[in-house]
Amino acid sequence: MDNAFAWLSNLIEWFGQLIPRWVLIDPTERGIKFVWGSRVVIVEPGIVWYWPAVTRFMVHPVVRQSNNLKTQTITLKDGKTAAVGGMCVFEIKDIEAAFVHTYDTDETIRDITLSAIHDVCCILTWEEMTEQQRTGELDRKLKAEARKELERYGVRVLKMTLTDLAPVRVLKIVQATTTD
Repeated sequence: MDNAFAWLSNLIEWFGQLIPRWVLIDPTERGIKFVWGSRVVIVEPGIVWYWPAVTRFMVHPVVRQSNNLKTQTITLKDGKTAAVGGMCVFEIKDIEAAFVHTYDTDETIRDITLSAIHDVCCILTWEEMTEQQRTGELDRKLKAEARKELERYGVRVLKMTLTDLAPVRVLKIVQATTTD
């Protein structure tokens, strides 16, 4: 019986696409309308009307956000190994660059900031890194590196810091398998 009326449900849904819809965008967000699948319209806060039949609509936060970056193991300039993890605080300045020109904005931000941590830390010795962390110089270098890379994606880095920093020893266990 359900299948017999499935066509009616599809028909009602299709007609529903012809009715205009409205969305209320908060001051902390911006909207993006993809009209006819090709034209991009950036929408400011307020009430926005769109036609679902010809428009795909998305809303994204643009105010201060943060990413907790996973801990990674890197080899420092002096050959020592360290576990470093971080945090990036950012805001979206250009929503079109951030969400239209990247597939996954959060993943892009995470990848670039993790790379920035690696690029800055791997050229330092353990002593240089711990000293620069104490003076705040390391945070400034991390922020500058991440900001330089993320600027093209419409992301403004507000703060970048290490949340984890520890010397580590990496051991690799190789297990031999025997077949009888």
